[in-house]
Amino acid sequence: MTAQGEVDVRGRGSSGPAGLIEDDAAGDGFSRAVVWGLFWLPLVSLAALLAAAVIFRPAYDKMLEEDFPVEWGQFACCVFVSVVAGMTVPQAVRNRQWALAGLLLTAVLGWFFLAGEEISWGQRVFGIATPDGFEGNHQAETNLHNFDTGFDPERLFENLQLLISLAMLGLALYGRLGRPRPGSFLRIVSPPLFTVPLFLSLPGYRVFRLFVPGEVNFAVRLQEWAEFCEYAGLTVAVVCVYLAVRPAPRRDWRRLLPPAGIILATTLVFAVLSRFSGITAGNAL
Repeated sequence: MTAQGEVDVRGRGSSGPAGLIEDDAAGDGFSRAVVWGLFWLPLVSLAALLAAAVIFRPAYDKMLEEDFPVEWGQFACCVFVSVVAGMTVPQAVRNRQWALAGLLLTAVLGWFFLAGEEISWGQRVFGIATPDGFEGNHQAETNLHNFDTGFDPERLFENLQLLISLAMLGLALYGRLGRPRPGSFLRIVSPPLFTVPLFLSLPGYRVFRLFVPGEVNFAVRLQEWAEFCEYAGLTVAVVCVYLAVRPAPRRDWRRLLPPAGIILATTLVFAVLSRFSGITAGNAL
């Protein structure tokens, strides 16, 4: 990735699907290493988790458990999406891209809410007991998606996640292969082709679950991996939107390093604090 968000693609020499993926990503300023690292991330991470499950099952469980690495990765991605979407709204308004500004504002609120839900709004970080009114929460936590009172908000969240993955897959394939007009809404919101495996992870997981009983703990935990892949894909997508709406001389991806660093540092601090708060999932009363 270059300072102006553009990469010189001359002399790449790639052809076929690989060349198509690299050339598509080059227009957004992604280097070959980033492209293929993220392209293979779902498969490599899944293989590592399955190997851990075979060799040492506790390691598999811990990686996917609440307040452990995969969930904290989800939290960091959600916060990043929310922050960068918020940074992009003013430029979209200046460009009079009203539909895009509305979509970004929705992303700001939606992904901030999702980040809060992922960590039960800091309950297990700061050691806060569950307040009255959350008796219907089956994990006894301060969040909405674990309520079990007839209406199932967790199922709603899961269906929304699936719809988002499918929508992003459609946008990536149509917006990058169908070649809509440059600068159009569809082109701006279309993620690069190398994100397709990231967005395929959650639908693939749902198909897998059709053949695995709901009570199998191994399969249930694997959902955290699928969600992380989706959020990683959305992280890439929001960076592309941020760069696309800015004037060409100001398409500098390094402007995103300070918020990324702050979010990463905050996530690490929260992860450490959660280990000493005395509150874990299910014992927050």
